[in-house]
Amino acid sequence: NLTHFLLFLQGHFPRMENIAALKPVSTSPPRSTCGVPEQSSYCQSPSSRDELHLCFQAMCVQECPYRSSTPPYAPLLLTEAGSTTSSDGLSVGPDSVLFQPSEDGCLVTPPSQAVGPRGSLTLAVWLKPSSTGEMMLLEKSSDNRLVFSLTVSERAVALRYGRTDGLTSHTVSFRTEGRLQLNRWTHLTLQVRNLNGSNQFIGQMQDFRFYPATLTNREIVQLHSGVLPKLHVQSECRCPPSHPRVHPLVERYCIPNAVEDTTNDRVLRLNINAHPLSYVNDQDMGTMWLSKVMSLQELDEGVTITVDLANGQYQVFYVIVQFGGLLPESVLIQRRKLDLLQREIDNMTEQSWLDWQYMARNCNVFNMQNNGPLPRPDSVNCLQLPSDVPLVGGNITFSLLTTQPHLRPGYNDFYKTPALQEVVQAAQVRIHMKGQYYTAAVGVNQRHRHFAISEITISGSRCECHGHADQCDTSVTPYRCLCLPESHTVGSNCEHCAPLYNDKPFRSGDQLQPMNCRLCQCYGHAVSCHYEALADEHPDEHYRGGGGVCDHCMHNTSGKNCERCVGGFFRLQDSDPTSAHVCQPCDCDVAGTVEGDTECPSGGQCECKPGVGGQRCDSCGRGLYGLRLEGSCAPCNCSRDGTVPGSNCDPHTGQCVCKEHVEGHHCDSCRHGYHTLEQRNSLGCLPCVCDSHGTVPEGVCDRRTGQCPCKEGVEGTHCTSCVQNYYNRSLDLESKKMILSDLYHSKCFSSFFVFYQGGFWLVFTKGLSQGCVPCICDPRGTVTGSTCDSATGQCVCIPSRHGKDCSSCRPGFYLAPDHGVCLECDCHPMGAMQLSCESQNGQCVCAHRSVGGRRCDQCREMYFGFNPGLGRCQPCACDPEGSVNSSCDPDTGVCVCKLLVTGDTCDSCQPGASHFDPENPFGCSKSPSQQPAPIGSVLSYSSIHLSWHPPDSPNSHRLNYTLMRDGQSLHTVQSHFPFSLESFVDAGLFPFTNYSYWLITANVAGETISASVSYQTLGAPPSGEELRLNLLGRPGPTSASFNWSIPRNDTGPVERFVLSSVESSDKAEPVIHYTGLSTEAVASDLKAFIQYSVTLEACSSGGCTSSPPLYFLTATAPPQNQSAPNITATGPHTLHASWVPPSQPNGVITKYELFLRGPLESKNVSAFTFETRVFSSSGWLDPSALPEQNPTKTTTLSPPESSTIIEGLQAFSAYQLRVVSINSAGNVTSEWTTAHTLEGAPEFVAPPDVSALSSSTLSVTWNTTEGYGIIARGQVTEYRVSLITEQTTNPYVLHRMEASSRPVHIVEGLKPYHTYNFTVTLCTRMGCITSLPSTGRTLPAGTTTRCLDTSSVIFSDAYLRVHAFLKEKMGL
Repeated sequence: NLTHFLLFLQGHFPRMENIAALKPVSTSPPRSTCGVPEQSSYCQSPSSRDELHLCFQAMCVQECPYRSSTPPYAPLLLTEAGSTTSSDGLSVGPDSVLFQPSEDGCLVTPPSQAVGPRGSLTLAVWLKPSSTGEMMLLEKSSDNRLVFSLTVSERAVALRYGRTDGLTSHTVSFRTEGRLQLNRWTHLTLQVRNLNGSNQFIGQMQDFRFYPATLTNREIVQLHSGVLPKLHVQSECRCPPSHPRVHPLVERYCIPNAVEDTTNDRVLRLNINAHPLSYVNDQDMGTMWLSKVMSLQELDEGVTITVDLANGQYQVFYVIVQFGGLLPESVLIQRRKLDLLQREIDNMTEQSWLDWQYMARNCNVFNMQNNGPLPRPDSVNCLQLPSDVPLVGGNITFSLLTTQPHLRPGYNDFYKTPALQEVVQAAQVRIHMKGQYYTAAVGVNQRHRHFAISEITISGSRCECHGHADQCDTSVTPYRCLCLPESHTVGSNCEHCAPLYNDKPFRSGDQLQPMNCRLCQCYGHAVSCHYEALADEHPDEHYRGGGGVCDHCMHNTSGKNCERCVGGFFRLQDSDPTSAHVCQPCDCDVAGTVEGDTECPSGGQCECKPGVGGQRCDSCGRGLYGLRLEGSCAPCNCSRDGTVPGSNCDPHTGQCVCKEHVEGHHCDSCRHGYHTLEQRNSLGCLPCVCDSHGTVPEGVCDRRTGQCPCKEGVEGTHCTSCVQNYYNRSLDLESKKMILSDLYHSKCFSSFFVFYQGGFWLVFTKGLSQGCVPCICDPRGTVTGSTCDSATGQCVCIPSRHGKDCSSCRPGFYLAPDHGVCLECDCHPMGAMQLSCESQNGQCVCAHRSVGGRRCDQCREMYFGFNPGLGRCQPCACDPEGSVNSSCDPDTGVCVCKLLVTGDTCDSCQPGASHFDPENPFGCSKSPSQQPAPIGSVLSYSSIHLSWHPPDSPNSHRLNYTLMRDGQSLHTVQSHFPFSLESFVDAGLFPFTNYSYWLITANVAGETISASVSYQTLGAPPSGEELRLNLLGRPGPTSASFNWSIPRNDTGPVERFVLSSVESSDKAEPVIHYTGLSTEAVASDLKAFIQYSVTLEACSSGGCTSSPPLYFLTATAPPQNQSAPNITATGPHTLHASWVPPSQPNGVITKYELFLRGPLESKNVSAFTFETRVFSSSGWLDPSALPEQNPTKTTTLSPPESSTIIEGLQAFSAYQLRVVSINSAGNVTSEWTTAHTLEGAPEFVAPPDVSALSSSTLSVTWNTTEGYGIIARGQVTEYRVSLITEQTTNPYVLHRMEASSRPVHIVEGLKPYHTYNFTVTLCTRMGCITSLPSTGRTLPAGTTTRCLDTSSVIFSDAYLRVHAFLKEKMGL
């Protein structure tokens, strides 16, 4: 077995484990788990086969028993963002609040919060202390009595709380040494369940939260990190407050804080009846996954469970499925691999599924034999499951290295069997289950038809590390093998050798040898190498030889082992081979070395050319030139033919002095456009003479031969002649016959020549002005081997052709159909009018209308017997009633007869046929045959539609059909040719009954009978009298349960029940809640406190019957969707509020409450904190009794008032209001609505400030800040500055100014060192108010005038008015 086999492994391999544990798992179809989307029932596993007919019902509930989300919180640091107030020790920044030393210990007063059930709460805050010692974070007191307080210090966090008797208090503290440090942010969370006097906190706070519940440990981690720690099973389900910590060993349990992990004080985090899919691999045998209850069809289609190994490809040796219930009848286990060529696991291409193992009670379901052989290591067979399996607790095991029932080749030599190593690789495992033992039998309760799996184990499995690691980190994706240092391997799977360890190819370690990667010998001159088998003396052995070739040798080295120097460098004698300076540069002068060689193999000596010397070959001998540029010391070697006599070459470059038409370093070639270099030519070469019309464009002659480059079809040294099969188009187009009376012999002119021939003078242009063009000859009409005339292009035609290109047929010939040859017309001498024919198709002109054909030697249609002597044919003599169309055979004259007629002239019936009839398209009649059976279509429980086609051989033009049902004649009809589809509806039949039908088809000559067919009518709708619908228990707010009886099925079985409901309103549409064969169902997604009528339909194949409607009212639920109140300002101190009921009252509204908060004189409505209930009304508002809902239902109780007037408010101020609607199940609150009271009379203006500017000038200023200098209760329209004197009772208005002007006025023209009184009046649209007077005295005379801001000075107009007033009133 595998365990015995693996004991002998000596290589380095990670431990084997269950790699399926806690990995992602899914099903197909997706919703195959019980209790999804709502709770469901099933039958518990039977202990005997008899119990399969019974049902011990159990429930499957997947809902969380406690919270499934974190509750909302209230922020406690409610301050006006962005403000800074140093005087009271509070500074608010963009993200945090800075607390500084202050005399008042309470800097921020958070709103009052309600704690959760049993006094539970959670406080969470980020702290950054700036001081040591105990500091108060939060304190709550009532009537000078401590409720609780929370303090922090560098040593402890303390919670003090008072008892309800008010006499004693308790303290709970937690040590914080080293955890709460100065000037460092720390997250503090306090969990409280069952619930003056310290220094204030100094430092920064941020995100101070109050939760009205005890958060669990995972939720606290989420507060700190932002991520809720993931759990394998139903991660969304939270622990209860009493046990806030997830059990570290069994995650479906929760335990209290501050207890040992092994405590027995634990509660279930999940529902006790939960059976989620993740139970299949939670490593807990006490849990079990349950599928949904399935029909037989769903069992036949099967369920697939896929385990994603998630973080890489593993070696798998066992797959074990442990069942908690009945086993499937067939199982297919498949695997999926990864494309390891792609390095990123998230981007790897999804591979196809590979079959791994088939198992079945009978392998015929897979078209395979039971316990088939395994001829190869990667073969797949089908193992036969036992015919009798346990009812509970069975398992299915798949072993890849099994010895039973067949040995898998290589099972005992795994590491030397590559095919077997490949077949154990898997990144995903899929198990497809179909059918089920025992549940298909008659009488088995359908709720036994579900799968129950305790655990799926993929064991004997390990990371694929190729024998080079004994540990594997599976916490990362992809998993990472911890390659042993001595293996010198790299990669997540240790699948490659390290860059410098490729002296042998990578090999996986086995049970005998580690096969570590071997170091390449590169002497420190390379960082990587690769393996080449050709360089290895022992390529088949791992520990002998070596084929490592160093990559990219550095330090000017080269070679397999970087043992040589690169070109241009040499190795010093006795140098260190690992030195970075082992190779020195040769520095050879390439001009003086042989072939420019830069090598210096002999101790740095370069190989010099003849006549060149020195270690670097950098000097020339006497009489030589061009070492630096030419690269050798050599004679000039100037050409005698092309060099100017007596000249010498350049001493540096060696360039010879060339003749005028010569070029080249040695003057040995002609220049472009010249040819034939000769010594006797003083210019060196001759110019090219090429015909411009026969030479290619811009072509010049060859420099040595003078040959011009000719165009296609042109030849000659100067390109003046046409080649064979070309002709000169110039002669063809431009030759003219000219009669010249004064010319007697040929003459030459500058552009043409003429000569006398045959009495005419012919004129030709010189040269090839039109060029040579190819001969165009039809090869099928031209004499083989001939060419066209070089002057005219005329081809040599065969006797049957003519024309310039020999493509036309001569008269008396025509073109064959294949257009290959011209054929002789060959018209019939008597049948044709002439011997010539049409040249394209050879058609002759026929002499008589009875004759046709190309040669006029054939008979036309309706004629026969061509007479060659007369050139005519005879007319056919067919009987018009027995023949098809009076035509006959053109040679014999035999006519074409109707189907059942015979004779040369079609004048008699065939044997077996009779009744010769001219109206019969068959001519005669005989018995019909091969009548198809009627085709039926069941229309209802009492009618069947039947149709039939005519017989394959009707043999007559009139047929009589008789439709038979169960031996009785049912319907008779006659049909005429052409026959069509006949039909008949058989009505008045019995429901769910079989009937047999056949046809008797007859004509005048006999009859035939079709095959018999049977059809069954549909079942009649069930009887409504026996269909009783019952309400189970009381309806909930959103659901109600029902059951019903099954009606008898005398007229056909019930195929489905349909449960539907409709709201009481007229416009509501029916909603279907259930369709199936169960006798109970739950109507969900209902609305609270709504009158419903529910109806059950029982349907057979022939129709449905409805039960009488059952009326019920859903239970009350808290109201929802309360709209905000409508607020209208009715005065400076009153607001009118009105509201409508919530759109979903979900019950009888018994009370409204109206809450107000404010006033807020600024525009920042978000700063509202405290609220007060200002109105409450009671009554009875039944939504089902509203006239628009139910006109017939009334109530004597009046609804609660839905409007009110709020009085005693502050004028011109902002308020917010919300309304709360209450019913017997709860309440709902609206959003806040903001409103402003109207303007009122101004209430206050502060006295002005009066200050002396000079001996005659005073400055009057005042504060216009709302709430400080003024209380306007409206929009300020103007300010007035007035002067008060002892002689007057009414103040004198000195100046009026708009509200937007600066609040300052300069009074001039006053007496030195005198006292004056001033007031300021504030005016709004609602009135004015004057301040108390303020006194100011001018400076003594001669005092230096104070400097003024000229923008604040009021000039002479004010001065004159003040001066006039003082003179009038005071005699000044």
